[in-house]
Amino acid sequence: MPVSRRELFVIFGALMVGWVGLMVGLHKLQQARTPLRTVVRPELVHYPGTEDIPEQESENLGWRKYWFTFGEDYPSITVYQFYQREMAKQGWRLVPDREPEWIRQDEKGKVRDVFRATWLSPDRLYQLDLDMVSVASVTREEGRVVDEEREPGMRVYVTLRRVMVPGMLLPPTEPGPLKGEIETPKR
Repeated sequence: MPVSRRELFVIFGALMVGWVGLMVGLHKLQQARTPLRTVVRPELVHYPGTEDIPEQESENLGWRKYWFTFGEDYPSITVYQFYQREMAKQGWRLVPDREPEWIRQDEKGKVRDVFRATWLSPDRLYQLDLDMVSVASVTREEGRVVDEEREPGMRVYVTLRRVMVPGMLLPPTEPGPLKGEIETPKR
């Protein structure tokens, strides 16, 4: 028995109303679990020398970002190492709990090598995304890359945003030792 177009619209409308209700309920749950005094929007950490670069901001969507061209060539992770140190000092945790790596994305005659890292704030309300992108033009023979000419430097994008589900649903946890640290007993 086929479903009419009108019935599909009714079903879709009901799903949308349910989704909005769920999001409003989750928001109220989060507000109840997090006292107002602890909800402080963190500052967007700038890489040294980029403090004067203007930021883009969307108050409605809850994000701030900036980007710059970094002078070191692929596969440099200098910017990542800076952010790893700075975010760890502030109690932010790398998500997921493994070291990020360069990943190649193939795009019709060009390749993009992308390095992405995400940190979660101690209260699990904010995340910081770091994306580093290096682009190269490639020459292929029989489907294999035989030569590539890489553009100098790399583009770096840093975005601070409010976390959506699931970090918002989980209560903050007491941070354990960072990688390479020794856990000492509390007195």
